Amino acid sequence: MTNRQMVCVGILVLCILLLLPLTMAAQGQREGRGGGGAPPVNLQILPKDWTRQQVVQVMQGFNMALGVGCNHCHIEMVGAPPNEKGVIPIDAAPDDKQTKKTARVMMRMVGQINETLGNQIGKPASEVVRVQCVTCHRGSAIPKTQ
Repeated sequence: MTNRQMVCVGILVLCILLLLPLTMAAQGQREGRGGGGAPPVNLQILPKDWTRQQVVQVMQGFNMALGVGCNHCHIEMVGAPPNEKGVIPIDAAPDDKQTKKTARVMMRMVGQINETLGNQIGKPASEVVRVQCVTCHRGSAIPKTQ
C-alpha cells in the first residue's frame, strides 16, 4: 500500500470515528436509549468504568469494520420479541460465542501493535498510523489479506 493510500485510509477512518458519536447519539435518541440503560457488565478489555454509550460506540465501530450485526458476537435474548426493525435484543454479558472470545484476542493484538509499532519501525508515535479493526477486515467478518 502506498503512502498516499495509507493517508486516504487514515482520513477515512478518522472521518468515521468523528461521525460515529454523532450518529450514535441521534440513533439513541430515536430509540430512546441515549446514554441511559443498564451499565455494561463483563468488560474485560474496555475500561470497566465506561458508560453504556461509550461501549455501544465502540461496538458500532466493530459492526462497521466487520460488516456484522451485534448478534455476531452476542447472544440474542431468549423469548424477547423483535423491535420495530425486526431485530431481537441481545444479551451482551455472556461469553457463549467464540466470535466474542476471538474479538477480545484481536483487541489485545491491536493494542499491542499500536503500543510497539512506532518503536519497532523507528518512528515517533505521532507519525505512525494506528491499526484498527477496519485496517484488515475492511467490512468483512474474515480479515481480507489481498
